[in-house]
Amino acid sequence: MEMTRRSFLGTASGAIAAGTCRLDAYVGSEDSSETGVPESGFLTATLTWDYPAKPGRSSFGELLMPYTGVTLIVSLRKDLKDALINSRLPEDETCYRLAVLPGNTYYWAVIPFDDEGEHPEASSKHQFAVAEPTIDDTSDDRIRYRNPRVGAHWEALKARGIVEFSEFERLSPWYSRKSYLGGPPPSFEEVKNRLPSPILPSQKPLVDLYWYCWETLLRVWCFAPDAEDHQAVANIVGLRTWGAWGSSMAWDSCFMLFFAQYGHAAYPFIEWLDNCYARQHDNGFICREADKNNREVYALFPLNPPLYAWVEWTYFMQSNDVDRLQKVLLPIVKHYEWWMKYQRRKDGLYWTDGFNEADDSPRNALMYCAVSANAYQALAALYGARIARRVGRKDIAAFFEHQHASLGRLVNQRFWDAKHSIYNDLTRDGRFITELEPGVFCKTYVMFWPLIAEIAGDKQIEGLVRELRDPKSFWRYSGVPSLSADSKGYREDGQYWRGAVWPPVQYMVQQGLSVCGRRKLASALAHKYLKALLEAYERQHTITENLAPDAPIGYGVKDFVGWGGIGPVADLIEFVLGFTVNAPRSTIEWHLSRQDEHGIDNLMLGGVSVNLLCDEHKSANDSCRITCESSGDFILNIFRSGRSSVHSIKKGRTTFVVG
Repeated sequence: MEMTRRSFLGTASGAIAAGTCRLDAYVGSEDSSETGVPESGFLTATLTWDYPAKPGRSSFGELLMPYTGVTLIVSLRKDLKDALINSRLPEDETCYRLAVLPGNTYYWAVIPFDDEGEHPEASSKHQFAVAEPTIDDTSDDRIRYRNPRVGAHWEALKARGIVEFSEFERLSPWYSRKSYLGGPPPSFEEVKNRLPSPILPSQKPLVDLYWYCWETLLRVWCFAPDAEDHQAVANIVGLRTWGAWGSSMAWDSCFMLFFAQYGHAAYPFIEWLDNCYARQHDNGFICREADKNNREVYALFPLNPPLYAWVEWTYFMQSNDVDRLQKVLLPIVKHYEWWMKYQRRKDGLYWTDGFNEADDSPRNALMYCAVSANAYQALAALYGARIARRVGRKDIAAFFEHQHASLGRLVNQRFWDAKHSIYNDLTRDGRFITELEPGVFCKTYVMFWPLIAEIAGDKQIEGLVRELRDPKSFWRYSGVPSLSADSKGYREDGQYWRGAVWPPVQYMVQQGLSVCGRRKLASALAHKYLKALLEAYERQHTITENLAPDAPIGYGVKDFVGWGGIGPVADLIEFVLGFTVNAPRSTIEWHLSRQDEHGIDNLMLGGVSVNLLCDEHKSANDSCRITCESSGDFILNIFRSGRSSVHSIKKGRTTFVVG
């Protein structure tokens, strides 16, 4: 009889052969003889063990028979109590990847089980130590972006020395989803009745713009891969016709989800990010751009800001999908590890290559140390901690919380320009780029990233708020410009990053203000932006990439929904209608600031569908009637004219009056 790998790896006693722990991931087969020496990691580990087998008999005689599977236990305690991982795995899984805490020792065991239960006598126990974080400040792209996959496209980096691919690397080394399942996305008509439906009779043009965005999203931006050898695990979000191969941008995908999340009951838009995780490299790198079949596109700026944890947590607030948090923690941690290792200098500051070839911001000619890059990582740590704590990984949560605090101190020590009361980038010799010559300013939107990262103190918040309120600086007709109006190079037509109002910038600033307790200002900015966006839409009959800062005129690609849906969908729901959803706490906040009839149908609170309506009333001081229809129980917190009230809503129809 031919000896199979599985039967060969068993042992005569039925015990599992001595297991191994390989820090970090490895490329190729799980068989170490085929993989070579793996890199050491400090936030991730790979546990491997042999195929679990026991003595048995068959028509061929005596041979080794498989157990049903194994129970994997991982703990920071030698007695394996307070287990961080306690998972039953099928018999054909002999490898497990997990997030770990640097500088600690982990203890783990695999216990085989069958129909008769677990077999501790055949178990195998081991331990491993995790390295401390390291910095590799190489500028060699062949190391940082190592091992591009077969089918990768090159726009510029090949000339800088990246080899096309050195070894075959399978998809999803750090993510459980391995293949494309299901058909193409639905049409708008198929899912419209499952999307939230705003009620705003006095503002029909805004409602029409809202529906235009959903229709355009599903008609233009969301589509199935079309190549037989595609590398997608989900449907694509992007533009089929952008560039030579089509394009799907991780940056765009993340910001699009801040409005598409409201349609999660109609279609799982969050799965767009699965394609990003699927193309994550073994060292943690995720290429910023892919083609229409999820094959990597290497342009001048292939690395992507670590936005995934922020997006996933925001989606969780809508969906209450804990299972998804469990799945995405590992690729998020691995991406954070890549940034720690390859995007830091020896002084601990994070750096970036710039934005991209189309970024004409004057900061790029001046900046050496970027406040944005350091705030990105603080943002990733903030939401990484929340995800880790929610799924029971207290060790990883503690690491991220410490990271968030230390990055906050670093940003405030190094990037706070006290003279001008703003954050700003630094030149190579350590000077702020704010005012390199008297009266010649360079102030860009990047100063606001510390707000959403929640690392700005009261003094810093006050300084940024003053800057936002200043009509000579960032308080412009269409919203928050990418370059302040008093900066050198500012253009009234908003040519790209010389003043244009971009949806992701607008959203980032609004959300940053909201989490810092400045919701009133955030709302004013949202109304300003949405007003200009509607005026541009009525004039041009489309949404474009950005708006001119001083006139309601759109520039760039048409039908850009795309992140262009942030204003008409997210701002309409969150600031015009005033709703904030917290599905894990079964709570909806409603900020009542309008006197006309307004509300929403089919607002999803996790799996609960809610209809809410406020009747028209003459003034903010008049009482108003609220009508609610819900498929489940929840808490409704109403904020009105400086007062708040809490209402316990039961399944069915509820009507009450608030004063």
